Amino acid sequence: MAIKVLCSASDPGAVLDEYWTNEAKFPVYLKTFAKGCVVNLREYNGYDDSDFYAVYWDEESGSFKETCYASTRGWTYPCGAAIDASPEILEKYREYREGLAKAYYAAAKAVEDAKPKAGKTVKVIRSVRGKAALKGGETGKVFWYGVDSFSRSYNPGYRVGIELEDGRKVFVSAGAVEVVS
Repeated sequence: MAIKVLCSASDPGAVLDEYWTNEAKFPVYLKTFAKGCVVNLREYNGYDDSDFYAVYWDEESGSFKETCYASTRGWTYPCGAAIDASPEILEKYREYREGLAKAYYAAAKAVEDAKPKAGKTVKVIRSVRGKAALKGGETGKVFWYGVDSFSRSYNPGYRVGIELEDGRKVFVSAGAVEVVS
């Protein structure tokens, strides 16, 4: 079946559908595309409406694309999609999804590694005033990492407790330090 969507009479590949034209009492033009290339279908449920999406292999661009082929926001009864990809395209899609997952987990690991958690060595990258009075470039070991009790609940800030090389223990904003090991 591929993907079938409503279109205007001037669209390339537009076909007047007699059944739906009789049902709707106005001319209904449909276009079918991505034959043999649909690899996934999904539905997005909003507050009041649902949208229906299809992922397909686009040979022209050499990539996977997603399109909304129907919705409950309006009259889309004649629209539809079905998974009809060849085993080769389905394998390509599986590899594509694995690549996305690996990239996601690598990015998540990089974010986690950059957090100044307890036991990590950090360098002060911003001068700090007040009781802590730190200059940029000082290093120390983190002994505490947690939510700043003075930050807003809707946007919590984080603080770190650092034992500096000279033995002082200070608490500073997590944004004022960067992990070096």
